[in-house]
Amino acid sequence: MSDLWRYPVASMGGERLRRAFLGPLGVLGDRRCMVVDPSDGSAVIALRNPPLLAYRAWCDDAEGGDRVMVEAPRGDVMAWDDPMLAEQIRADLERDEHAPVALRRPPAGAHAEQPVALLAEATIRQVSDWAGEDVDRRRFRPNLVIEGDDDPFPEDGWMGRRLAIGDGAEIELVAPTRRSGVLSRDPDTAERDTRAHAALARERRNYAGACCRVVRPGWVAVGDTVRIVA
Repeated sequence: MSDLWRYPVASMGGERLRRAFLGPLGVLGDRRCMVVDPSDGSAVIALRNPPLLAYRAWCDDAEGGDRVMVEAPRGDVMAWDDPMLAEQIRADLERDEHAPVALRRPPAGAHAEQPVALLAEATIRQVSDWAGEDVDRRRFRPNLVIEGDDDPFPEDGWMGRRLAIGDGAEIELVAPTRRSGVLSRDPDTAERDTRAHAALARERRNYAGACCRVVRPGWVAVGDTVRIVA
């Protein structure tokens, strides 16, 4: 395994890790919090609100996946539940003062049905080649990145299979990942650049990577061996 990422607040930038616990809800602390419209509880997501991507979240308690902190685009650092953070997000999203946002921490987080996003280094390289640029891996928002064969899109061949990572954790590849418009956004500035997304749409109908479920929990770390076990 070549890279490991966690996104403590859904739709915000995340943190690169060396080691993390992989549990039933994915990387411990991943998508622990979310931005919502308090009027109806609906999620405020980066696909429709790209400035969220320029916020960066991390867990001060790295191994426990807790104590979520957020750095705003202008450099201010606040706890996830600081009212000033919600107000700054509202302003950056150009929402009216009568249309606030709030940050919530649902009991089960804000996970997708299959909570682990898997991506191969060869896939990133191929999309970069098609796009004519080095595509920042953060645009794909992966959790686990695997270095293996040089052939691109090895995730396709692993679909329905189980992968063991390190000494105990296992995941099952459930479905290919269909990429949204977030792939077209710079992860630091949220500015739009469609080259990678257009190339992937042309060549692969927007599919790259895999959505996975955790079969056996355990600690995983960058440098772990990944092998097919079923």
